[in-house]
Amino acid sequence: MNIVVIGTGYVGFVTGVGFASLKHNVSFIDLDSDKITNLKDKVIPFYEPGLEELFTDEKNFSNMEFYSSYSEIEWSKQEIVFICVQTPNNSNSNSVDTKFLESAIKEVTQIENEKIIVTIKSTIPPYEIENICKKVGYDKEKLTFNPEFLREGSAVFDFFNPDRVVIGGLDLEKTTKLKDLYSNFETEILVTDPISSQLIKYLANTYLPLRLSFVNEASRLIEYSNGNLQDVLRGVGLDSRIGSHYFRPSPSWGGSCFPKDLVEVNNFYDKNLISLPLISNILSSNNEHLSWTSKKIITLLTEHNLENIVLIGAAFKEDTDDLRNSPTIDLYNSLKSLNCNVQILDNTITLKDFQQLTKVHDINENSLIVFMYPPKVNLENQINSYIENKNCYIYYPWK
Repeated sequence: MNIVVIGTGYVGFVTGVGFASLKHNVSFIDLDSDKITNLKDKVIPFYEPGLEELFTDEKNFSNMEFYSSYSEIEWSKQEIVFICVQTPNNSNSNSVDTKFLESAIKEVTQIENEKIIVTIKSTIPPYEIENICKKVGYDKEKLTFNPEFLREGSAVFDFFNPDRVVIGGLDLEKTTKLKDLYSNFETEILVTDPISSQLIKYLANTYLPLRLSFVNEASRLIEYSNGNLQDVLRGVGLDSRIGSHYFRPSPSWGGSCFPKDLVEVNNFYDKNLISLPLISNILSSNNEHLSWTSKKIITLLTEHNLENIVLIGAAFKEDTDDLRNSPTIDLYNSLKSLNCNVQILDNTITLKDFQQLTKVHDINENSLIVFMYPPKVNLENQINSYIENKNCYIYYPWK
């Protein structure tokens, strides 16, 4: 099929490259002309395991084109448009910022191709889509929805091995064609109405941080009770009704999706008409755990008579370079506010406004070393070897 992908962020770029590798013709649009120039030169905008190899493969690359203007595309030949632009929170009002999505929908309303299928992959509350369509003069019932479930750090794998494919829409011909696009994927394809398709995405991204917050609270209770963290969590996770996936403690959780989507979920409803005490307190639980982690680090610093703190890993999780809502950054700022001598060690991400180490041998004596998440084996071995005869202590918040 001939596919257009609007937006070259994590979702759009991985999706487009994935479909190109399946021999579809993919045209990328991004209004950032520098980004498009880089893509034409095979320079990708972010790190994701396996993505560069997939993108630069000559057969795959030949199925891709890159544009910084809508007018450059021959729209009469296109069959499906995936809108994958960002929908961030407005930091002042905690509402969703729809300007990028509004711009994209406004552009596609001007396309002279009645048969083209306009599909939203961006995560957006149902009521916001209705507002945007009214504003730009587009019939919302023409839209289809195909929410993404790509995890940063394993997005390429997730594209080819989805747990499910969700398609939302009211036009049977359009949803059938989208279903055909995924017909060779070995997974269940769920076709539903637009609102339900959006709620599937939001509620999945509500349950997962709820689970992460539960295990973090559980880890505090286990420590308080002098239990063995690994044994208790393993014993609980072996229950087939619970399982061990997304059941690893952490300093707190972050990223580009969970915090944003939880804010939006809690803006869905009229709190005078419906009470959701569990969902409404997930973010508070996460903030509480970050505070607890900060206090725990201070305690370890005192107990072991140490002077410095080194946080290992700047991104919000392993196998990514994404700093959005990174617990490392939040913890760094928290410890700095307490006048601690704290540094971040990361040899792949360049940081601004932070005391950064890029080499293991830059770690000072008398340091508390905090692995924010499971490191690469070679890095852990390097650090253990380097501090062997130094007065240092390692803390694994997830062990």
